[in-house]
Amino acid sequence: EGPRRAASRSSAAMNEPAVRVFQSHAYFDHAASERVEQARDFRELIRRAFEATDQVEVREFHAAPAGPHPRGSFEVLFTHEAFADYVSWLMFARPRDIDILVHPLTGSQLLDHTARALWLGAPLPLDRRMLEAEDARLLARGAGSNNPNLRS
Repeated sequence: EGPRRAASRSSAAMNEPAVRVFQSHAYFDHAASERVEQARDFRELIRRAFEATDQVEVREFHAAPAGPHPRGSFEVLFTHEAFADYVSWLMFARPRDIDILVHPLTGSQLLDHTARALWLGAPLPLDRRMLEAEDARLLARGAGSNNPNLRS
């Protein structure tokens, strides 16, 4: 079965939840000032490249490791509709010194950042304990099962 035929099937027909929102984390060497500047410039390039759409939202810049992330990073949220354009743009525009994690937002921090993720550049070790702890907090609040980022 070719790509055209496969693309015509809906996610619901494949018994998989369709994800509405994805996130990318762009990682850089926070100890090197030139890498921090490069990351800031790349973040601004993303903002400019996708400013005509409301499907891509450039978010926080962390100049040092934060949460489960081992390096400085910045985040970008993007929709299912923007996935192909944004991720393929990243494949070619990403500076060599910036590694990017792309993952869905499904309600499981651990699975989203590991098993469901893809990397552009070198994969980095994330703090799995922090991701597991966040999943436990979400589950305790009952938030893990009713994620608005999934459509059925």
